[in-house]
Amino acid sequence: MGKVLPEYLSNWTTDKVKTEGVNVLTDSVVKSVSYQDDKLEIKLKDGRVVKTDHIVAAVGLEPNVELAKSAGLEVDSDFGGFRVNAELQARSNIWVAGDAACFYDIRLGRRRVEHHDHAVVSGRLAGENMSGANKPYWHQSMFWSDLGPDVGYEAIGIVDSSLPTVGVFAKATAKDTPKAAAEESGTGIRSESETEAVASGASESTKTPSSPQVPQQGDDYGKGVIFYLRDNVVVGIILWNVFNRMPIARKIIKDGEEHTDLNEVAKLFNIHED
Repeated sequence: MGKVLPEYLSNWTTDKVKTEGVNVLTDSVVKSVSYQDDKLEIKLKDGRVVKTDHIVAAVGLEPNVELAKSAGLEVDSDFGGFRVNAELQARSNIWVAGDAACFYDIRLGRRRVEHHDHAVVSGRLAGENMSGANKPYWHQSMFWSDLGPDVGYEAIGIVDSSLPTVGVFAKATAKDTPKAAAEESGTGIRSESETEAVASGASESTKTPSSPQVPQQGDDYGKGVIFYLRDNVVVGIILWNVFNRMPIARKIIKDGEEHTDLNEVAKLFNIHED
């Protein structure tokens, strides 16, 4: 989470999962893994040993670009993957989609994305372009993560903790949890329900919520919106325990405007409504 969340929220999240019984080992590097006495034994670089029943590896991936050597395809030196244009075309009659494609985002520049939502939509578009559609890939894919039953987030755009961020938070209610959101929607795969959604007229609520306040040290980050900025323009957004608002976030990034007061922009998400 340290590469995604701003430091204050990453620290808060770490403390949160610790209270739920998770043993967090920071600054640790796995040296080797072996199977002994019906247990997996993980040896760390600093000499510590962790024994467990199961291992879940969530470390990202590197695309297999072996085809590039024999087919003469270009591999992007910065992001990895096959370098394609805005139509996901690597060269004449060759298209690439999903994690393996380093594409040109017409709003955010060149990127490579490892999201389920991106794989679905880019795969569909690549298929259409194979049949002559010649459509640019404009979709801003989202991803989500639940950190237990009470904390979850949905993200879109470039969410890089090294970027300047502005967070606007409010107190959460019982319905502001991933568990409640999943029960209401009837599905736990939020990217499927968000893929085709469009914010056709995002506007501030007709209600008059209280003015958003940036939380101080020690506050409870119940729910809120975190904006990621590049050259004073929002390039990424995290919705923290805020659900079914992704089309609004997508529209903000698509518009690419500078905002003098992101507190006002946060009102679009109605985070202060009960």
